Amino acid sequence: MLRDFLNEFELDWAMAPVRSGMIPRDKINKKRILVAGGEESLRQAVTWSFLAWNDREDVSLKAEQYGPGEKIPQESFREADYIVFPGLCSRALPKDLDSCMDWLEGWFSLLEEAGANSPKARLILLSDGRTFGKLGRGFAASEYEEGKTDPLGEEFSDQYMMQAAEGIFLAWAKENKREFNILRTGWLYGPEISMLDHPLCRLARLTAQGKEEEIPIVPDQDSYTCIHDLLTALQFVLTCCPSGKVFHVKGLDSDATAAEMALILHRNFPEICRLDLAHQEAGENQGILLNTQLLSHYGFEPRVSLEDGLIILVKSLQNTGEVFIFDNTYLGKLEKVHEILLAYLLEIDRICRKHKIKYFLAGGTLLGAIRHKGFIPWDDDADVMMLREDYERFLKVVRDELPDNIFLQLPWTEKGNHNPFTKLRIDNTLFATEFTGHFMEMHNGIFFDVLSHDKTGNHPWSQKLHLMFTMLTRSIVFNKWGDTDIKGGGAHPLICKFVDKAKYLIPMKFAEWAQEKSLTFFKNRDSDYLYDGMGRNLKRGAFPKKWLEEAVYVEFEGYEFPVPRDYDQYLTWLYGDYMQMIPVSQRRTSHSIVVMDLGAYSNFGIKDSGKEEKTDSQDSERKVADAFGDTSGVQ
Repeated sequence: MLRDFLNEFELDWAMAPVRSGMIPRDKINKKRILVAGGEESLRQAVTWSFLAWNDREDVSLKAEQYGPGEKIPQESFREADYIVFPGLCSRALPKDLDSCMDWLEGWFSLLEEAGANSPKARLILLSDGRTFGKLGRGFAASEYEEGKTDPLGEEFSDQYMMQAAEGIFLAWAKENKREFNILRTGWLYGPEISMLDHPLCRLARLTAQGKEEEIPIVPDQDSYTCIHDLLTALQFVLTCCPSGKVFHVKGLDSDATAAEMALILHRNFPEICRLDLAHQEAGENQGILLNTQLLSHYGFEPRVSLEDGLIILVKSLQNTGEVFIFDNTYLGKLEKVHEILLAYLLEIDRICRKHKIKYFLAGGTLLGAIRHKGFIPWDDDADVMMLREDYERFLKVVRDELPDNIFLQLPWTEKGNHNPFTKLRIDNTLFATEFTGHFMEMHNGIFFDVLSHDKTGNHPWSQKLHLMFTMLTRSIVFNKWGDTDIKGGGAHPLICKFVDKAKYLIPMKFAEWAQEKSLTFFKNRDSDYLYDGMGRNLKRGAFPKKWLEEAVYVEFEGYEFPVPRDYDQYLTWLYGDYMQMIPVSQRRTSHSIVVMDLGAYSNFGIKDSGKEEKTDSQDSERKVADAFGDTSGVQ
């Protein structure tokens, strides 16, 4: 598997096309890909991005790559469905005439060899915006437009080489009636790939090294293409776009001047970014500014913004060995949110210890305990789970135990709330998600989830029926609450269509009653299986009850909390290979928080002394209650 020999930054961009959802699986399944020539790191990146399909999907794909001058077997040409030529894309070009002629002769020979031995393959050439030469300020070149050419200008040698490579490819493909495309990039960048000496590359390296440099303030913009988006666009063009066309690709919001990038870097790396802005007279733009509307018209959507790409690149260049995270998440407040969630967790632990209620860390909190010994660095919530009997005991005592500023949110404690599980929320704070933000009359404070895992049937057929009924009742409640349509339906689309229409005729009280009856249907029956009827893992079905029979204690943020003894089986059921982290570029928080206000808790912290006596439940009770009850100066 790719993860066995790629680091987390390489694996991130290698997997970008397959996880994008834009590439049709049937256009990739059983295909044979040949990558020929070009700069080594780009050639390998293209090859790995195709091979990534074998890791993630049930496909039989073969990809092989050969460098300049390497002998390519005839059978490799003959079997190829797609041939990718990285060409001169993002490559330093020869300057003397003899070297230029040698490369062009070799390029023509490679095309001739491909034509003679691969009559069925679709061909694509990677190129870049240097082909346009000089552009007027603010002029974004479309695919068939031209920049300014000066035959006597030394700086135009790159332009002539790029145009020659493209011209030979176009003429040969048309003469031989071959399916072909050209894909041009902006200035290409990304971790672990070779980059030309363009402004973004220079600024990222200077920042990573903490070196001081003056950056000219000029209005000339360039287009930049992150390696993630290039690899995705390449596969998108081959599988979704008509042949015989030239396309441009750049990243999301990725047109910028050097000064704009310097400000982005200073904002995200204030301690090490030592780039100073200096006034300079502007000249004609000799960079790259591309119009990418054509590729967008066919449905391609770039995913990596210039800011995110810069952060990823600088952190990869620093090579600290730390787990990557976007430090600018939640306006710099994520660490403080973790502190508050930890206090919640200590409060629940205190209550459950006092009343001898069995509970476990759940979901991402459980995963964080096992994989990180604390919060997943980019997680923004925390959960605990209980068996139904423990959950009901918890509800009987929790209101009397909670500090006055913690609200117990259930359908029967707040009109307008229809969540099936318990939320604890802090008064005078805001932490509204995209969904709950539509109901600002509800308590939308910083929350902590308490869920029950309920019994389900012993037999597959009863589990299936129980699961389906629970999904239907939950869908009715949720979509009636949000006034949204019940989508999907899986194996039962007609039932879901009928229920979607009928939900408006069903009173909410009856729908909630039916939901509760579904969750507790097997409550008083003998069963060896449980399911997560309240949470987001309902579709995963049943799991053995014995996994939650016994607790063991593990470290979490310096404290000890209970997890299932059989956490390995449970986490495997929940996440699959749970020790593998999500891709670098997706390490944003899991909830779409649209309104956040920590109020008096913006300086909240738990006293470190609590960790020294973490087994003393009375001491824990005093410290955590003090923290929630008095937010002035608690650190």
